[in-house]
Amino acid sequence: MSKQELQLTDAVSEQDRLLGELHNSVLNTRQYALAIGEDLEEQNTMLDDLQTDVERATDESRRQNYNVGQLLWESESRGFWTLFIVLSLILVVLLIL
Repeated sequence: MSKQELQLTDAVSEQDRLLGELHNSVLNTRQYALAIGEDLEEQNTMLDDLQTDVERATDESRRQNYNVGQLLWESESRGFWTLFIVLSLILVVLLIL
């Protein structure tokens, strides 16, 4: 074989080796991409579940805030009328004495 043929053979061998490395790199990249895709799918499901839980908690919090408001309003009204009746009774007792 001549020097040029040997150089050409070496160049082709080097290209084959580099293409093999590139092929392996592409396969590794594909595996990483598939793994990332699976992780993203799982995280997306987790985020959907979290959003549902947050919405449920928000609704419950609104209901509880409304109930507390109602309780405060009712207790203020009762307190006012209780105080009014007690003071009226004291006034009546003082007027009688």
